[in-house]
Amino acid sequence: GGLAVAFSADVKGELCRSHISRRCCAQAEAYGILLFCGAFHSRQARIVTECGALKERLPLLFRKAFKVSFDQTPEPGEGKGTFLIEAPEKLRTIFDAFDLDQNASVSLHINLALLEEDHCRTAFLRGAFLAGGSVTDPVKGYHLELSTSHYHVGRELPALFREAGFEPKETGRKGNRVVYFKHSDHIEDFLTWLGAPVSAMAVMNAKLERDLQGR
Repeated sequence: GGLAVAFSADVKGELCRSHISRRCCAQAEAYGILLFCGAFHSRQARIVTECGALKERLPLLFRKAFKVSFDQTPEPGEGKGTFLIEAPEKLRTIFDAFDLDQNASVSLHINLALLEEDHCRTAFLRGAFLAGGSVTDPVKGYHLELSTSHYHVGRELPALFREAGFEPKETGRKGNRVVYFKHSDHIEDFLTWLGAPVSAMAVMNAKLERDLQGR
């Protein structure tokens, strides 16, 4: 509901304040966004978001990661906005960065070789959460999830989490793969690790409130 959207937006706003310092991390974050966004294939990269902070971050991120600009960006102020890349040479640059075969009709995978460094793994999961994640307002309950329409990406995601020391649960929903946490302390730890300590504190405080009130 509305509360989940509001809290998710706060978390994403906080994550978007993470400084984009290294090119490898900018690429990893963009990779996470592309695998969890609207569409990513040989003819198009399309990212749809209503998160204002992410709208500001995307052009900077893609410039840092690939030295490319978007062919289409949302009108200022509109709610859900679309970022689009369709120029073949720009798409080739992006596919090459991830060592992906642009002509293969195979479904997308997570190229784990690009994510061996901890900081790149964090950046990838930050991007994945920015594009395909949501978290319930902790006043209402505890649920954080990442959802992707790419089957293999969804199957490979838990391995990335485990490498980072997390044990998420998995399920399928409406043809999507969903990886999720249901425990407040797991959500806190994950948000802190992703770079959203303020949001993690909000989860902790909500939990304390609930415990005090014996709910």
